[in-house]
Amino acid sequence: MSTLPGDDRFAQPSPADVEAGPVDPLDAGSGQPPLRVVLLDVNGTLSDTSALAGAFEAVGAPGHLAASWLPSVLRDGFALTLHGAAARFTDVALAGARTALAGAGVAADRLDAAASSVVEALGSLPLHPDVVPGLQELRQRGLRLVPLSQGPVGATERLLAGGGAAALVEPALSAADAPGGLWKPAASTYAWALDQVGASPAQALLVAAHPWDLDGAARAGLTTAWVDRPGGSPYPRTMAEPDLVVPGLDALADLLR
Repeated sequence: MSTLPGDDRFAQPSPADVEAGPVDPLDAGSGQPPLRVVLLDVNGTLSDTSALAGAFEAVGAPGHLAASWLPSVLRDGFALTLHGAAARFTDVALAGARTALAGAGVAADRLDAAASSVVEALGSLPLHPDVVPGLQELRQRGLRLVPLSQGPVGATERLLAGGGAAALVEPALSAADAPGGLWKPAASTYAWALDQVGASPAQALLVAAHPWDLDGAARAGLTTAWVDRPGGSPYPRTMAEPDLVVPGLDALADLLR
């Protein structure tokens, strides 16, 4: 785990602190605003996207295509955002799925239906096993939990409901509803999300499994936590180092205990 030097919200207690009583990491220290809101990335952070292999196989394509399809969707969405011409996640995902499926030999007259089936699968993926216990513990710490995805709100809500987590979070936010529909890691999208929940950057923690998301949030002034899935990979040196590194959401809750 890593922490920002001088950030008392995550500092280890000194012997004097222990003698005086437990330290609450959510309380402000040395003028630091307390953390109040946890923004949660969705695809890959909460959901187990490895299960997408089955969606490709179900339409007659190799399951391994899933591993390259979702990153290609993000690549295309980032490119459009860079030009200020962001498209909705579903549209970019459908276009990418049609290309991938056509290359795998799916017949032209089946492409639209097959692509729709693959994209819809994003809303019915299983949650990682640590997600529900972690969210429960974070809620018990008094934190507000807000999903923030590139994808549509409906898909996020369906995903969370299917995984038994809907009651643990506040209404989901989508980058599609941010000014210009710009995808994360656009700074304006993080700012918009914080405006929706009435929090300042210093009061918010972004949790994600994607270094690009954490880097963008850090540049926007948020505290960041990297969920290292599946674990063991070095964090990219070109990205802003996350404040916290955890193997799962349950470990994050333990850290903030």
